Amino acid sequence: MVKDRFGNNNSAYYLHGDPGSYLNLGTSDAIKPKQGSLSLWVNVQHIMHNGKGVELNPIFYTRSHANEDFNEALIIDYNISTKNISVGTAVSQQKQVSLYSNEVTSMRDWHHVVVTFDTTRLEFYLDGKLNAKVPRNFESEYLKGDSVIIGNMFTNSNKRFFNGYVDDIEIYNTVLSGQQVQELFQAPNPNKNAIIIKWTILIFVIVIVVVLIICLIKSRIKKLVFKENERNKLIHHALEQEIKVLKAQMDPHFIFNSLNTILQFIVVKENEKAELYLTKFSKLIRKMLESNMNESIRLSDELDILKKYLEIESLRFDTQFSPVIEIDKAIDPEHTYISHMLIQPFVENAIWHGLLLKKGDKNLSIKFELINEKTLLCIVDDNGVGRNKVASAKLLNKNKPLAINFIKQRLELLSKMHNQSYSVEIIDKVTEKNEREGTRVEIKIPILKKNYAEGNNN
Repeated sequence: MVKDRFGNNNSAYYLHGDPGSYLNLGTSDAIKPKQGSLSLWVNVQHIMHNGKGVELNPIFYTRSHANEDFNEALIIDYNISTKNISVGTAVSQQKQVSLYSNEVTSMRDWHHVVVTFDTTRLEFYLDGKLNAKVPRNFESEYLKGDSVIIGNMFTNSNKRFFNGYVDDIEIYNTVLSGQQVQELFQAPNPNKNAIIIKWTILIFVIVIVVVLIICLIKSRIKKLVFKENERNKLIHHALEQEIKVLKAQMDPHFIFNSLNTILQFIVVKENEKAELYLTKFSKLIRKMLESNMNESIRLSDELDILKKYLEIESLRFDTQFSPVIEIDKAIDPEHTYISHMLIQPFVENAIWHGLLLKKGDKNLSIKFELINEKTLLCIVDDNGVGRNKVASAKLLNKNKPLAINFIKQRLELLSKMHNQSYSVEIIDKVTEKNEREGTRVEIKIPILKKNYAEGNNN
């Protein structure tokens, strides 16, 4: 026993290419259908020239009668001359058909071979695709008491052997459709426990790493607060509010909900979605943690965080909403610095408490406009159900109003520090019929100088 195509140990058979190395599946009529299908995986390792007779290496072979010639009730082989896989069936010289793969079959690679047959046709599938078919105007016959053999042909005239791997040999008494063949070809690793254990370990490691990073960042923040304890109370208080916003933003439910989503994708075998979600989730966490190291952030980095967050929310809820981010041409995102974590909570509120509860088109707009050289205006606009409907349904998350209050406090402190007016205004949009049609949030944000941002790294 050797590794199969998934890498599972002791899960496939290896045949050495000599007279004593073969599999005998038995003589039961249950594995000799008059019409049906044969499916198997094969990996040809070497061409075997030893033996005599027909120039082929037999992979699957059972006889239709005891005569030496035209006795292949069903055969799958690797042709020594043409170097491709062929299939055939015969009951006599007049009643025989065979098919060959269209191209040379690569060696030392796994290939999926399916043969379907009835009294009207013979079809040959290779790697999930219909490779060839031919009319067959006769019924299958089998030699009573003869064995079904894997990897060997030992009649008096023909003695040939096969060297390679075989796995997942399946015989059906029905003719499989093309879709059913494709499903067999794309069948996942049957060792489900190994997959679940692998992903569980990976998720556990990610959780540990995230927790360690958070702990390290908290430790660094404490050291910075300790060193800067002599700074004026206003800056110190602003830093405390920023830490509170970080705690509200990086709350455990976001991390664990995301990990649960990854686990659900794994359980339902959507591994590509799990991998995509995990990649985007790790990049978002890393970006958010990096942004916390400074009191300010480039507008371009803030936009990158918002885009990554929107991608994750779209994947998690499988929801079609249309986010649009617009930036005033007068703004240079690479050289414009703002306080970080002022925008994302409002975007999250718009998705969770506005758009996800709405039927029909779901639109989200995030715009940045330049008020003057010291102030930006950020507008978060959605066409969701509105705040009143959310409040009446008792669906508001307690953490989000808290985060918004912290943002308002920070903006008040920044207003005092820069002698400018910075604020948040939340507007409930209504139609002419006084019906709720979403929420608009306007945030006036200070533009920080580059040397102020660099100064906070010291």
